[in-house]
Formats: sequence, C-alpha cells, structure tokens
Amino acid sequence: MMTYLYLIALVLSIGTVLIANYTDLRERIIPNKLTYPMIVAGIALHLLFGVFQRDLIVAVRGGFGAGLAFGIGYGMYLTGGWAGGDVKLFTALGALLPVYSPPFNLPYSTAFPPYATFYPLFPVTLLFNSVIIVLPVFLIFALISKIRGEGIFYNIVKISNLEEGMIPAEIIYEKDGEFERYEAGYLGFISRKVGTPDWDRRLTDPDKAAGVSQEQVDLLKELVEEEKLEDEIKIKRGTPFAPAFGAGLFIGLFYGGLYWKLILLLI
Repeated sequence: MMTYLYLIALVLSIGTVLIANYTDLRERIIPNKLTYPMIVAGIALHLLFGVFQRDLIVAVRGGFGAGLAFGIGYGMYLTGGWAGGDVKLFTALGALLPVYSPPFNLPYSTAFPPYATFYPLFPVTLLFNSVIIVLPVFLIFALISKIRGEGIFYNIVKISNLEEGMIPAEIIYEKDGEFERYEAGYLGFISRKVGTPDWDRRLTDPDKAAGVSQEQVDLLKELVEEEKLEDEIKIKRGTPFAPAFGAGLFIGLFYGGLYWKLILLLI
C-alpha cells in the first residue's frame, strides 16, 4: 500500500518541478496556483493513507514535511538566498515527499540516507543535493562577477531605467532632509533588523517580494532629476533556483543523498 503512496507522490513531485522549471526559467516566477495545490495535495495524501492504515505517523508526515521545508526555506528567504516562489516550491516538495523509500530495486541503495528513508526528513536530502549541485556553478559565477567588478548578488542599474517590480538590494532612506543608502548586508533581513540606522522615511525595501511600486519608481526618478540622489541603485539578481531543486530531486529519487554518499566515502 505504501508503494502506491510513494509512486503518487513521486509523479506529482516530478510534475511540479518540471512545471516550476519551465515557468521560473521563462518568466522568472513559480506560480502560486502550482505550489499551493501541491502543498495541500501532499498533506492530504499522507493524511488519507494514514487514516486508511490507522497509522498516526503516516497521517502527519505530510504536514511535518511541509512545516520543516517551510521553516528552512523561510530562513533562506530572510537571508536573501531564496525568493518567495522557491520557499513555496520547497514546501510543496516537503509535503509530497517528507519520507522517500525507492519503490524500485535500485543498485545504489546505500546512497539513501536513513534519515530520509525512515524519518520525515527527505527535504533535508533534497536541500543538500540542490546546494551541492549548484555550489560549483555559483563559485564560477562569483569568480566571473568578481573579475568583471560586479556584485555577486546584485546588479547596479540607473534609477532612470528602474522599473516597477524590481527588487532593491539596498535601502534608500531620508533623514533630516538628506537621502542616504544602507547596504542590505550578507545576512540580509537579519542584518537589517539588527543594525539599520534611524530614518524619517524609507524609499526602498529589499524585503518586499513584490519589489518597488510605480509610486516609488516615480519618486526616485524625481529625486534624481532634482539632483538629490545619485542615478544608480543596486537591484537583486533574479537567479532561478528551481533547476537546482529539479536536479536535486531527481538525484534524490533515483540515487539518494550526495552528502550521505560523501560521508560514507570518508568512513
């Protein structure tokens, strides 16, 4: 019976990441109409099987996996590492596959970590796989950006070219009639909550997923025209993370945990 649960969850998870990859690469967005139904489906699926088998642990796995994935993802969001769509996609995968035991006789069974097979911690395997896969790409990208003299996590654009929806990587604020800038910091949201200066008015907010409004764009451009503000602003790079999730998921499903495999090679 549990094999059917894994197969259904597997098919839904693969379909979810494929669609998310398409929309993220094409439109730089992971739609809520994809992630929200999958979160509900994952929780409901495990609840249904748990009730049918009269197994409380199975019944709550979907909710636990979703909660664990959301907690990790929200932490990544607060530090500026992920966008809101990435958090919701990770939560959906956590709800669908809180636990994963391969339904096939795979030759690399030792690569399946016990914490993902027996406990609702498969999202941890998915996260490790995704980070390990994307790390070499990120390091190459960081090196190229450094050589070009560009920021790793942001682009510098002219305020005169600023558009609604762009997400700033710095706070522009007014204090005593003067306009100043405050860097987002390496810890993103946490840095800003701990060490931000006092201001009378904040003109940009890096923590708003919706980015700058048209009203903010018009105000910033007006300040540039009045020569009260330099004509440049740091904008967060829109780096799609869905492909890393997709690769991490496929490796996790058909091979296991890359981190676990590295641990086994060292012991």
